[in-house]
Amino acid sequence: MKDIEKVETDLIYLQDEVRQLNEIVTTLQATVTKLEKQNELLMNKIEDLETEARPSRRPPHY
Repeated sequence: MKDIEKVETDLIYLQDEVRQLNEIVTTLQATVTKLEKQNELLMNKIEDLETEARPSRRPPHY
């Protein structure tokens, strides 16, 4: 009987661990998604700045 109780106890602890890990993974996924969006916005801003910085014609000394 004690073996079954130990298995049940272990199972309860494992289920709690899985629940906690799932919460962590969910939080991390939300963070990654947010960072990906921020990265995309920053890349677009950099591209816009690079486009604005390029002269549209040759400088006069050419």
